[in-house]
Amino acid sequence: MNSGLDWRTLYGIIKGMFEGVRYLHDEFNPPYYHLNIKPSNILMDEKMMPKIGDTGLDRIFDTGSTYRSWPRGMTIAYLPPEFINAQIISNKFDVFSLGIIMLQLLTGRKKYLELYDMPSQEFIDLTQERWRKRLHKTVKGTSVTGYCQQVKQCLKIAVNCVDVNRHKRPSMAEIIHMLEETEQCLTSQLQLGLASDQLLDVSPLELSFPSAVSLEVVPIITKKKVAMASTSCCPLQLQNKGDDRVAFKLVASNPKRYLTKKPLYGIVPPRCAYTLTLTMPSKQKHKQQQPPPTSSDNGGDFFTLCSIMLGAYDLLDAAKDSIKYDDFFKKAKESTASTAGEDDAMQEVMLKAICDPPADQGTSCRSEVISTPDAQQVSSIDVHPTEPWIMTTNHVGSLRVWDYRTMAALNSFQLVPYEPVHVAKFVAREKSIIAGDPDGGILVYNYENEDVHSFDAHDSCITTLAVHATSPLMLSSSEDDDHLIKLWDWGNDWRCTREFGGHTERVTQVTFNPENNDSFASASCDGTVKIWSICSDDPSTVITLKLDGYARRPLCVDYFTRHKRQHVIMGCEDKMAQIWALGIKGHVDMLEGHEDHITAVKLHPELPLLMTGSLDGTVRIWDSTTYTPENIIAFNLGEVYAFGCIKGSTRIVVGCRQGIATMELSSP
Repeated sequence: MNSGLDWRTLYGIIKGMFEGVRYLHDEFNPPYYHLNIKPSNILMDEKMMPKIGDTGLDRIFDTGSTYRSWPRGMTIAYLPPEFINAQIISNKFDVFSLGIIMLQLLTGRKKYLELYDMPSQEFIDLTQERWRKRLHKTVKGTSVTGYCQQVKQCLKIAVNCVDVNRHKRPSMAEIIHMLEETEQCLTSQLQLGLASDQLLDVSPLELSFPSAVSLEVVPIITKKKVAMASTSCCPLQLQNKGDDRVAFKLVASNPKRYLTKKPLYGIVPPRCAYTLTLTMPSKQKHKQQQPPPTSSDNGGDFFTLCSIMLGAYDLLDAAKDSIKYDDFFKKAKESTASTAGEDDAMQEVMLKAICDPPADQGTSCRSEVISTPDAQQVSSIDVHPTEPWIMTTNHVGSLRVWDYRTMAALNSFQLVPYEPVHVAKFVAREKSIIAGDPDGGILVYNYENEDVHSFDAHDSCITTLAVHATSPLMLSSSEDDDHLIKLWDWGNDWRCTREFGGHTERVTQVTFNPENNDSFASASCDGTVKIWSICSDDPSTVITLKLDGYARRPLCVDYFTRHKRQHVIMGCEDKMAQIWALGIKGHVDMLEGHEDHITAVKLHPELPLLMTGSLDGTVRIWDSTTYTPENIIAFNLGEVYAFGCIKGSTRIVVGCRQGIATMELSSP
């Protein structure tokens, strides 16, 4: 087995075997089962097409029939476990035998046994990596990625064929259908040029930084003129259209001119985008620095993008470790110099940086960044539903309101000096802002008449607030030892009408259910998410979603709907986001890829997208139906703590340790 045949010949043998046995299964009534499929019974003609031989043991059986004794000539290595243990015959008998032969063709007669020594996904990744190296030597450039994906799908089919539970094995017709899907995918890749020689599609190839100018705007809240932010930025998108992970390194020729002074590193997953926001500080901060050349100049600044295809295990534990990335790219460059022309060599692209006049004021930019000191240490973000305002709280005791059209500060409050303010919310229908302070107090500020009201709600720092969509109700929780969630009625002079107890550690977030505002979810450091009703005192109505031990603590939670069924997404300390279906109260999926705690999760209100933010400094965008990654966004502003969505648009606002950013998202 695996005797050096090229992939296309080997694939033809695999598909021919299944087509031959499908004929026996599907074209006879009742069907014929071969029961003795093994390599010596697979005969090859002069065109290397397989023929199924030795049909003398063919039998007509009903599914679930049993043998009293084994017919002669059977080879135990190709027999399914249900036959070995209980002599059960079914239409999945031959599927198992062909699955073993398929594994041997893909891995070697003995190496397929590695499947039983490791998780199946690890086995698939390891075998695909071996094939990738082999294909680079036998297939000309542009087809390698497509064939690698076909190998991977064939491995998945083979692993499913040898499942110990015969009911989980696919039928012959299903297998043929899956194989034909791999052919269609490969054809589409080659026709559309997705498996090109370039590892990453780069856009744009010329980085344009609009000239930053200072304009005065009159904010609605303060009625005073303020200067808009003058930071200039340019988004750079790297698109991986292949089926292998690709590592990149981006280096500026004049790093002192940009906020990003160090090389930027990362890994772009298969069929995913990675968006970097490159930022130039304001002129005031760098008066001695000459600006980049204009589009009419020659020479000047440039960025160098290096990229290389990764194996299944390369840089898996590197995270943002620049030393490991540096060593990896250094070795890759040395290898490229000594083996020029190899398909897996490191690639370099030069990106010119230019400075152009700013766009007309009033038009929205695709990406904007505020990196001034008053925009840093962000702990929460809220977006006004009707006004062009975003509100941030931070870790040094202040609350600020910004105009997201100009990225200018409109108003600010210093609630406490140098202590964290974790959360604040707009209440548009009351023209108010509600904020929690570190001492357990809640401040209510009416921005129309500038009236301020405050009251004691808890005994320690407020950690989370949630405002009811239609009723004059608000939820709050704190770092109090009782871990209570309190319901407040501002229509009744801010009276506490209910307390919800049950969590045993700090509540990290509460959020109302958008489809049923009388229900809300709470995430807690006790490892649970609870679903409550504000209309019932019956504790039996509380739904508790308890995370497995490996998931550690949930830090954030949000609702979303998939296939007309409501789900919750929860971001955890273990770098993963868990998906739970409320109908079955069960965990159904996991979003993996972040390299640190997940601090924010949200469903985009206008697009079928889930968003996750992390201490690793990235926001990841996922298809809310398929859970596939669509984009990784790095604003290069440090840890991500919060984000919000601007109503009626695809624009998001992200709060980070070193600033605030906005960006337009595209539909998947």
